[in-house]
Amino acid sequence: MELLTTVKNMLKDCRIFIEQGSRLKLRKYQESVALSIISSVQHEKGLTFVVIFPRQSGKNELQAQIECYLLTFYGLKQTEIVKVSPTYKPQTLNAMRRLQRVLEKNIIAREMWSKEEGYIYKVGSARIFFLSGSPTANVVGATANTLLECDEAQDVSITKWDKDFAPMAASTNATRVFWGTMWTSKTLLIREMRAALAAEKIDGIKRVFKIDASDVAKEVPAYKKFVEEQVAKLGREHPLIKTQYFSEQIDSEGGMFPDRRLAMMQGTHRRMERPIGVLSYATTNGRTAVRKGICLIDRRGRRG
Repeated sequence: MELLTTVKNMLKDCRIFIEQGSRLKLRKYQESVALSIISSVQHEKGLTFVVIFPRQSGKNELQAQIECYLLTFYGLKQTEIVKVSPTYKPQTLNAMRRLQRVLEKNIIAREMWSKEEGYIYKVGSARIFFLSGSPTANVVGATANTLLECDEAQDVSITKWDKDFAPMAASTNATRVFWGTMWTSKTLLIREMRAALAAEKIDGIKRVFKIDASDVAKEVPAYKKFVEEQVAKLGREHPLIKTQYFSEQIDSEGGMFPDRRLAMMQGTHRRMERPIGVLSYATTNGRTAVRKGICLIDRRGRRG
């Protein structure tokens, strides 16, 4: 009887379930995401969330903990969750391994979980299906009556999602979550973020959780040090630094030499007819450029 009371108390709050069940305390920015998603699922709100975390900040661990909690919470019901990753190998396989590790560790779920057909995990009657979002993947037939997730949504085709996956949530208007890392404006992730922000303005319910390196650094000093080293190495304006760590969108049409960077390459010196040996040069498309400005001579020695 005491054990049953303990289990019931743990299932009342996902934070208690995770902390006592897996010996893991969520970070503050993870907590708010978990509470919002689980509330939408349990109260059948049918909300769509967009969660943007920088690299190595606990996004995948959070996913596995939420999945473990929901599977255990709904263990007595015919519940189906669908999780989509851009590829089967390695991303879908990695997602399954993460969930299995959490299920094996959790003091409640570890005695209840099982696996079916290689890509379905069960806790009691509740199931989660792991599917590939690859353009060639055959995914017809699955249903997400509780939760539909898309991991690394910036890498999943919009056409593939709209045709094959979005309808899976239709019968129950299941909660949807798009997880990812910032990239360009033309991705599924950003399309869904725009829609979620528009919905926020109407009803005031927070749907977009965009975390950057500074948010993680407040709770993880080692992360702050690592990111500072990467910024020192690559520069704060490097596309990978902007997107992967500071959750900033970049223009996919900008290329390596957008207007801002070209302006920085322009010098005030007199145009020269030939290279000067003591300076450093870089060549692009057959044209030579002086370190202090854009120059001058192509491969045939003609003035540029």
